[in-house]
Parts: sequence; C-alpha cells; structure tokens
Amino acid sequence: MTSTTPAAHDHHHARPGHGPAPESDREFAELLDLDAVHAAPFLREALLAAAAALGREPREIVDLGAGTGTSTVALANHFPEARVHALDASPGMLERLRASSIDTGVSSRVETHLLNLDDNWPSVLPGSVDLAWAALSLHHTNDPARVLQQTFALLRPGGVAVVSEFTGATTYSPADLGTGRQSLADHLVKALAARGYPVAPDWSEALTEAGFARIQRQETTISVSSATLDGARFLQLQLTLNRQLLANDLGSEDLVAVDAAIVSLASDRPAVAHKYYTSGRVFWVAVRPDGRGADTAATGVDR
Repeated sequence: MTSTTPAAHDHHHARPGHGPAPESDREFAELLDLDAVHAAPFLREALLAAAAALGREPREIVDLGAGTGTSTVALANHFPEARVHALDASPGMLERLRASSIDTGVSSRVETHLLNLDDNWPSVLPGSVDLAWAALSLHHTNDPARVLQQTFALLRPGGVAVVSEFTGATTYSPADLGTGRQSLADHLVKALAARGYPVAPDWSEALTEAGFARIQRQETTISVSSATLDGARFLQLQLTLNRQLLANDLGSEDLVAVDAAIVSLASDRPAVAHKYYTSGRVFWVAVRPDGRGADTAATGVDR
C-alpha cells in the first residue's frame, strides 16, 4: 500500500519534487514494506471483497499510487490472468516495485508508469480496466473527486474500484513508551493531530457522486508490537520519521524521550519493555453499474 503512518503521510506529501534525502527515502520505503507485513490480513480481506464484487476474472487492473508495490504484487498473485498497471510519482518507489515483481515471479504481468495522479493518468492505460485499486493514496491528490470520476469512466460496466484509508484514532502504548516521560504517547498523538494526521477521509459520498453503486465499507484495526523484529523496526522507523516531522512541535523533554525510545527499539536487549502502535484502516468496494438496473437499485453504503 502507498502510505502507512502519519510520518509516511507527510513524507508522501513532500514528494512532488521527490525532495526527501536518499536516506529518508529508503527509510520511508522500508516503513511501507513493514506496514504491509502487519496489514496483510486487511489486504487479503480487500482482495476477497473485490473479487466477490467483480464476479469475473479481471483482465486489466490499475494500482493508483502503487508505492513499493505491495498491492501490485498481491493483485497480480490473486488475479493470475490479469495485467496490473502500477502508477506512482516516485522513480525510487517504482524501481523497488519492479524488483519486487521480479522476485515474486509476476514481472511479466506488471507494467509501471511514472506519473502523478493529478495528471492525465488514464492516457497511459490501454483502454478500459476491470479493477481500480487506490490504497491510502487518494487523499494525496489535489482533486480526489476528479480522480474518482476518471476511475469511473475508465472502468468497464460492472467494474470495481477499491479505495482504502486510515480511520479512527492512532494510539501508542505504554503512555511513556518505556522512557519514564509520562504522557509522551499522548503528546505525540496530539502533535500529529495538530498537523492533520492521520488523514482519514470518508469516501462514501464521493464514490456515490462519481456514479458508483453497491458501495461496501469495511473497517479493521492494525496493531504493531515491538515483541517481533519486524514490529520493533517498524516502530523505530515510524518514530524516527515522526521525530523529524515534529522537531519544532514537541518540547525538548519530549524530543529527548522520543530519542530514547528510538534507541531502545534499535536494541536487542530482552529487558526492553515492549511498545505498541494501533491504527484503524477502512476500505470501500464500489461497483460501476452494468446498465441493467440491479446495481443502481442497490446503491448504498454497508457499514
């Protein structure tokens, strides 16, 4: 999926000129891949819901804002007859995606396209598609409604769009993140909220206005624990990138405590207390009506 955390959101928003330093870029890409490990059940549920709504084997799929390619590879594996077009504005992300598609044996059915979703992205695709996928990417566009309208126009009758986002509250625990600095977790969450993170739009109305029907909405919670190596590295990277983002927003004592938490997560000492992160996720599955009336009659949002 395209982005993962408040840190990832800000990093992605900074990407029009691909400005972050190479080291930050690598950390961000690694964070995306680690998020995909913990969000794997969510991705599987979205794939199954998409397949059920589509009711046929797709031939052409587009991944809007493909990032490091987790969704692209998953789509290619889940739909073995389909060609998947991966769109992203970052050359580095697409390079990582191409390497992943080779490693997983799906590269012959994956095409990458370097462009911004605010540009005329449908022009690079070979006609209509059966399935459009936008994982944590739609809110990064300047005009999401336009992107949804373009998606609707691109889909074949009966085609499906899947959109996913953050939802609900982000939490960290314990309250001091093991540093002794009480309410550190609360200070982090409040500072991020003041910057508008996590970005959690509800696309139900916009999907309906674009013409989609049979809109299904499903929520879940992603939890990460430092008890595992992947979890510890995820939290280390996330706190590191958020620390960069909030350097002028947190007090000096909070920044020192965040640094201590990052150091402890990089340690392999068994005595280090575990730390936890939770985040809500939601996906929508929306169908372009096939013109026979049944889809239009079923328009609505299942919650």
